[in-house]
Amino acid sequence: MTQFYAVFSFVLFFIFAVFADSFHPKTRRNVLIATCVVLTFMVGMRNPHVWSDTSAYVSTFLSTHGLLDYTGEDRPLGYGEMGFFYLTVLIKTFTGNYHIFLTVVSAITFYFLYKCFDKYSVYPFLAVAIYLSRFYCGRNMTQIRAALSIAIVIYFTFLLPDNKKRWWYLLVIFIAYHIHNSAVIALPLFLLRNYKIKSEFIVCGVIVSLILASTYGSTVKAWVQSTPFIMDMGGDYLREGSSKAFGNDLSNPVIWYQIFVLLAFTFYEKRLKELTPFYYLMRNGYFYCTCILIVMCQYAIVAARCSTIFATFEIAMVPLLVNVLGKKNRAFVYVVLAVPYIILFALNWSPHYS
Repeated sequence: MTQFYAVFSFVLFFIFAVFADSFHPKTRRNVLIATCVVLTFMVGMRNPHVWSDTSAYVSTFLSTHGLLDYTGEDRPLGYGEMGFFYLTVLIKTFTGNYHIFLTVVSAITFYFLYKCFDKYSVYPFLAVAIYLSRFYCGRNMTQIRAALSIAIVIYFTFLLPDNKKRWWYLLVIFIAYHIHNSAVIALPLFLLRNYKIKSEFIVCGVIVSLILASTYGSTVKAWVQSTPFIMDMGGDYLREGSSKAFGNDLSNPVIWYQIFVLLAFTFYEKRLKELTPFYYLMRNGYFYCTCILIVMCQYAIVAARCSTIFATFEIAMVPLLVNVLGKKNRAFVYVVLAVPYIILFALNWSPHYS
């Protein structure tokens, strides 16, 4: 699909979302399920040679054996997390078709995403549109390990306020880490789950992060390259001279987009906290990931991957803001929101032959 047709399809979906979020709850849920099924098969049926990283997953799937023939000598190609590899081996036990493999991984991912869209978003179809714009291309169509890991983590993050289930979060982080090691970034939220970070601190935190990124960028760069854990997690994207280690600066539009969402969500604290019990949980996580995105802006790919986990909270945060700002004029607010999300979708839609 060319970029023009992809963007055109996204625009049509955004228009559809305006009406779909007004459907009767039962009808809306059924249509939401159908939408997630369609998106699942779009991921599963894609050309693995067009989307970066996909060929590595397919090559591993085709070269490995199923459980009945597994000898322990098979190893993943292009990644090191054995949790995802063992999932690959399990799927290979039942089929040798790589499209089915990609579809199964996508189905598990969208199962958790559907739960989040349906249960935690005021306007689930707007949430789907936000996910398509911000994350679908970079995760589900390329980094399928990250997509699966993040979907699981986000779903269980919403269980943190329940003291009886909070320990499940640590177990889930452990499992998700073995699917994609960036999941370890989510650990600090376990400690921050009950804190109500003051709005003044959030504003100051953003300002300090901007100062660090703009003034002490070389210091941050040196610290990153001298930290073994970070280099182990993303060395290919950090080493000087690597073809993958391209950078960016504070002109990155996503940085300013996230700052705007964070400050808007903070400014309407009094009204938003009455609408959801997860207000501070989401704000803390989003603040944390936004600061990471700003400070590490010199490493565009690593900054995005380290900050993207809790950026996913946008699927709940932005619909809540719409509910506060334009409940009576929701269609108009959707039109306004369509502009940045269409631009972000166009920027993220990047199939290429590799």
